[in-house]
Amino acid sequence: MTTPDERLRDTSRSLEIIKHAAGVEKAAEDYLYMLCRITRVIDDLYDNDQTVSREELLEVLEYLFIKLPTNSFYISNQDVLISQHLSMWNAWMAANKWEHGDALEQAYAHVWRDTIHEVFPIVALLTQGHEQMKKVSEEIRHAFKKEYGD
Repeated sequence: MTTPDERLRDTSRSLEIIKHAAGVEKAAEDYLYMLCRITRVIDDLYDNDQTVSREELLEVLEYLFIKLPTNSFYISNQDVLISQHLSMWNAWMAANKWEHGDALEQAYAHVWRDTIHEVFPIVALLTQGHEQMKKVSEEIRHAFKKEYGD
């Protein structure tokens, strides 16, 4: 469970990296922001470690049913992005299953839970090219590196 200060820090980091990944493409920025909000709120609900308001729940439902599927960046790149969504979902499910397993399973779960970060470099590639993809990849790995067990 993250503390309120850690959540503020992580949100600030995420917003900064979203801008680096999206470049000048506002729709790409919106896409990443929505994806982060969706996964944060769903994770909070799943873990039952943070209070999720009705407003937050409605926000996420609006993203899932209306705003994400009609986002122009998502529509234009859906063939690439949907595979990443599938990978994120699969890794998150595995991480939840293995987080209480033996030591090796917990080590894998520690890494798999952050698979969402892999979409950031992909967005950078789609919006700005290979060199920006490499920069964003390095940036996100440093920003969200956690001690094992956190």
